[in-house]
Amino acid sequence: MKEYQLSYIRNLKQVMLLSDTSQEFGLDAEHFLNARQEKRRQIGGLVKENSSLLRKYLFPLLDDITTATRQDIDDLDEFADALMPDNQDVMLAYTIRSSLVAYARHYELRDMLIRELYNTGMALFHLNSIIETTDPHRYRWKMRMMFGEAAAYIKVYDEIEDPETRGYIHRSMGNLALGYNTGSVSNGVKKMQILRRSLQILTDPVYQQKTPSLPWDTYIYKSHQERTTGLSFLRTGLADAQTTREVMESAEYVWERQQEVSRRTGRPLSTRWHVTYNLAQYHCGILTLKQLLTYLEELYMQRDLNDFSVEGNYNNLFLPTLYAEYLSKDSRYRAAKKEVLGHMYRMMLRYVRRIPSEKMTYHFIRNLMTTFLNFIEYPDGIKQRDFLLQLVVCRNPETFVYLQMTACVSEMLLDRIADRKPELLIGAMGCRTTDEVLASREKLKRLAYDSGMFHNIGQMNFSRLTTMTGRDWLKEEQELFHYHVEIGANILKRCESTKLFADAAMGHHFYYDTLGGYPKDYEPREHENQVIVDIVGLAAYFNQLLDNTIDYTRPPLPLDEALRMIEGKSGTRFSPVITGLFLEMRDELEEYLKDGRLKAYELALRYMKEEDSPL
Repeated sequence: MKEYQLSYIRNLKQVMLLSDTSQEFGLDAEHFLNARQEKRRQIGGLVKENSSLLRKYLFPLLDDITTATRQDIDDLDEFADALMPDNQDVMLAYTIRSSLVAYARHYELRDMLIRELYNTGMALFHLNSIIETTDPHRYRWKMRMMFGEAAAYIKVYDEIEDPETRGYIHRSMGNLALGYNTGSVSNGVKKMQILRRSLQILTDPVYQQKTPSLPWDTYIYKSHQERTTGLSFLRTGLADAQTTREVMESAEYVWERQQEVSRRTGRPLSTRWHVTYNLAQYHCGILTLKQLLTYLEELYMQRDLNDFSVEGNYNNLFLPTLYAEYLSKDSRYRAAKKEVLGHMYRMMLRYVRRIPSEKMTYHFIRNLMTTFLNFIEYPDGIKQRDFLLQLVVCRNPETFVYLQMTACVSEMLLDRIADRKPELLIGAMGCRTTDEVLASREKLKRLAYDSGMFHNIGQMNFSRLTTMTGRDWLKEEQELFHYHVEIGANILKRCESTKLFADAAMGHHFYYDTLGGYPKDYEPREHENQVIVDIVGLAAYFNQLLDNTIDYTRPPLPLDEALRMIEGKSGTRFSPVITGLFLEMRDELEEYLKDGRLKAYELALRYMKEEDSPL
């Protein structure tokens, strides 16, 4: 690799280390704040340096990729590979791979094109995992194009002499199935058809004889692994008998192979594939729901809280999520297993507290977000609101401080509106008159506060992007981040303790004049608590101006400059009436800001101590 590429990777790793707050947990709030500010300053410097390296060396080359030398191409290939372990910088790897595809097309380098189509498809697969719960189609169609084009070269297989290139064709044929999710019948059927065809070719002795050096057993094994993902299709209850049988066959194949490898190497068996085998047995009617739940409980008790590998993530995060999902199939078990699930949630918090920042891969985050989207809340049990807050504070106290300050400013602003313009609050929480508004003042203040605390919860899905990206965001990353509003709203609206805050999560970036912001299809008139959304949106913007928790290269603004920025957006981004009332609070805001941030850090540090957990 070239020197700038090596420097970029070194800086990226340093950003990941500096993003870890665990080393400061023993400090008091003032020293913690000072330590974080110093580390943020260092991160900002590294981000500027990396962004400069890319602008000077990489992007000009990618913009004119056909002029690249062979050495340039080899270095880019190695650079892209180095960006993929633990998904360090998937978006940049994808950008490079896309240019390498263009280079191969231009010079008609067939072997290179097949390889880069495959690599680009894999980068898209990792990008898709970031937003799969909200927009599963954004990257899947591109994946189908990349893998599909590479797989199509099976038609001229005999013309291709390089065994490695032939291997990429077979891998692409199987990975084409990644372009289809199993949430619908049509996609589920298509996915199974692709895997069926891929396995037919992989097990065909003619192809194996043509390229005997390829790892055929591995390809077959991986294809069976992928076919077991048809379990999610089975969970819909819409799969046909053939699909059910094939998923069971693949689950059994993978589990037998796992046992064989374990006997031969002495390595422990993988929990995931044992679970897959038992889930398949349940869906085939071999196991009862009671037997399945008992099995999952016994398996969960064997986990290691200090295992932060992919296997450890599965055991500590995904097993409880599976357990909750299958509990939901029978209300009797859901009621009877409240304490068991509560224990799993508490242990999950301990696990998330301990995991090093560099281990917070996209795989880890996806497991965590799946937990939220399957969270079971009991009236007298663990509340999702407490669970979410604990996860925010234990992994990113800076985000907690931003949310806490947004909550406090939102509450202050609502109080001012109730004093001066209570008619603006008519409709919120069902209030029909100003008298009802004033009678519900404390409840409205609490709603404003809580909405401020939870409005940005969807940002957790992008925690690597917001805390560990060692460069300026690319345009596509800015667009991806927009999904945090929908992800947050989807999480919050599921549970009784958080559903009132979903409006603020969805609408806090939408403009008052409806001409800007996102999401584009947001309709303010559909939300009775829209005035709360407007309040939170202004308070959140204000706090980002004072202390940007995403862009460490942008210095915080002083109070008066921040207020001038807000005044300039009156009537466009923000309601002119609410903006006017907010500007009147200048002295009150100044007084709050004297120690508001420090008090927020004090609260964060108290929550970090497990014995103080509200759970």
